[in-house]
Amino acid sequence: MFQGVEMKCPVDGDVLKAEKAEAHTGYGCTSCKGSWLPKSYIDSIQYTKEFEPQKFFSTLSNSDHETTNYKCPVNCGALSAITDFDGISYCPSCSGVWFESKALKSMLNNYQTKRESLAVADIPNASIGIFDLLGALFK
Repeated sequence: MFQGVEMKCPVDGDVLKAEKAEAHTGYGCTSCKGSWLPKSYIDSIQYTKEFEPQKFFSTLSNSDHETTNYKCPVNCGALSAITDFDGISYCPSCSGVWFESKALKSMLNNYQTKRESLAVADIPNASIGIFDLLGALFK
């Protein structure tokens, strides 16, 4: 989806680099330390955390927000700042989310890590789950 698109940081205009952000794949700014997670990457959090993406996006769209001067890194519109979530902005067009430095970590700390106990007989199923997760990240 983002191949060939040079995404820029909405804060300082630096080119965003694909990287891990709090153990989740996203795009980070090396200067301001902010993170951009496209919608599909936000959706993938449900595989590692007790997180409901639909509920998260519903909360974002129903919260008080104001249009910012920040442009979406995918260049599809202006980001909306959420007044109830310090350091989090989202794009109403593509549903990507911008997290200022440490805001992603703060948000993820609100959700418990999924703990699945695996029996030895479940190991083949566990590896299939890993491939499903990787597939979800690259949709």
